[in-house]
Amino acid sequence: MDPQSDCTLVTAVSCHDIFDLQTGQSDSSPLAKGTAFAFIKAVQSVNERLVKLSEKQTLLFEVILLGKDCEEQAKSKIFDSAKHYDLEIGKFCFCSKEKFERTLQENHVKLFLSSDRDDVHSALKAGVPAALLCQQADQQVQNQLKVLFSGDLIGLTEDSTEYLKDLGFNDVQIHNFKAAKGRIQEFAMLIGEMRRRFGCEDSPLHTILMTVWGSRDICATALKTLRAWGLDVDEAFCLAGAPCTPILTVLQPHILWDDGLHNLKET
Repeated sequence: MDPQSDCTLVTAVSCHDIFDLQTGQSDSSPLAKGTAFAFIKAVQSVNERLVKLSEKQTLLFEVILLGKDCEEQAKSKIFDSAKHYDLEIGKFCFCSKEKFERTLQENHVKLFLSSDRDDVHSALKAGVPAALLCQQADQQVQNQLKVLFSGDLIGLTEDSTEYLKDLGFNDVQIHNFKAAKGRIQEFAMLIGEMRRRFGCEDSPLHTILMTVWGSRDICATALKTLRAWGLDVDEAFCLAGAPCTPILTVLQPHILWDDGLHNLKET
């Protein structure tokens, strides 16, 4: 796949999330599975189904493994482990911490995923769409990719930004939320186009909208915004300030687009 194609959803994932680099490097056994392992397998399932629909399919995920300041021994273990687990990694990129943002930009990454909030925020500051990876309770459930969008973020309007100030957010944070909303659009449009390729039943791709602190109006605005972008979500939840951890535990999303907004209340 051409990573520069407008139809290729180039997704970079931290190697520290794909594999557990803290253990198992001194022997010949493969590295243990990391947080992103279920995501990688779910993405492969989506790609396989898309190719079955059309062998000339160009709207596909391409996964880039991104490693920062990895030692040579670790790089070798990463290559061998990816082969052992039959992971479809389009490219392996190893760089210094200082070249992290530039590496994302040069590879035309449309989504960077990590369980490290600092890395996610660094990517966002560099203008690269980024989201959090969620830990799956059952790493064996890999046949459906679940993407959760924040209704609080997508439903953001000038009126709701005043409410954010009342909650204690400063102007810089609010500006970052607005910028994050803008960066979500291309990803949401591609996900929407992918989702339309499948029927309502037995889809390998499942989309969710969750509004944590916002009102029903904010949730409705978010739904309308996503529809305007070509994405009709499979499920929508308006929690109105209720803790989101219980429902996240049930939903088990792989990707969480929120930029920190879901932490407004106890989670």
